[in-house]
This record gives sequence, structure tokens and C-alpha cells, in this order.
Amino acid sequence: MSEIIPHNSTVVIAAHGAPATNYPAWRVGLLMALEFSGLAVERIGFLRGWRERLDHEVRAWPRTAANDPYKAAVDELAARLAARIGWRTLVGYNEFCAPTIAEAIDHAVAEGAAQIIVAPTMLLRGNQHTEAEISAIVAESRKRHPLAIIRYAWPFDDDRVVSLFVEHILANGEKC
Repeated sequence: MSEIIPHNSTVVIAAHGAPATNYPAWRVGLLMALEFSGLAVERIGFLRGWRERLDHEVRAWPRTAANDPYKAAVDELAARLAARIGWRTLVGYNEFCAPTIAEAIDHAVAEGAAQIIVAPTMLLRGNQHTEAEISAIVAESRKRHPLAIIRYAWPFDDDRVVSLFVEHILANGEKC
């Protein structure tokens, strides 16, 4: 028996994010180096502050379809998904782009969503983003918003992912 979905449900597409193509590459490299430094950065306040400033800067960088085709594609996916299912659909990014996934969830709650379904764009298991990072963001969001139902639509069913690939491959094979 399936559950009744509240009328005021919102989908949050959890996308990876990418730096804008005109954002300085050396700054992305520095941010990544600070990210991968882990505990050393957390223990040294000025490095933590530096990482936080760079993270804010890259996320706040002005975006267009020309300098961030990934964001444009995710926004299009969200618009098409909203049109198909009839639910408000927001986008949040794991890194490099704003808003964050947590901010998108907070926004949905602030607008009165009783249920938020977080769906990642990354389909396959075994990656740090979906397995740990987004999962932790959802868990923290549940603590911040105990009255909202926040579901993480992960992992994707392997048979459905295979079917998607089969359908896509066969459709493209017919074009040859």
C-alpha cells in the first residue's frame, strides 16, 4: 500500500555543481586543496576561514548558460520535472554553486512544504557525494525541521537505472 503524498510536497534536486567557466581555475584548485586537507584545515582557523570565503565566492559567482552550462541543464531538468509531476521543484548544489542543498531544503520548509523529497542527479552508488555528503545534509535538515517530512530518494533502483540506459542506448542505436 503506498502512502498518501501531501499536497504541499516539494522536490529538491540535489545536483553536484560546477564552477563557472570564467571563475579563476587557480582559485578552484586552492579550494579543492583546502577541501582535501580535511582536519588540518579544521584545526587552523585562518585556513578554515580561507576555505569558507573561497567556497562562498565560487558559489556566488554570477552564472549564465554560457559560463555554467551544467547549472542551465539542471535548471531545465527541474523545470521539466515540475511540469510533469506538478510539484514545486527546487535545485540545491553539493558544491561550487548556490544555493546549497541545505539552503534549498530550508527554503522549501519556509514556503510551507510538509514533505520534501531530495533526489540526487547522480544515479550510481559508490560515490562520496550521494552516499555520505548528501545523506548527511538530509539528516541535518531533518534535525533543523522536525515537523517536515524530509525523504532522501536514494539509492536509485538498479533495474530502473539499467532500463534507462537500455532505452537510451537502443534509441541512439536506431539513429545510426
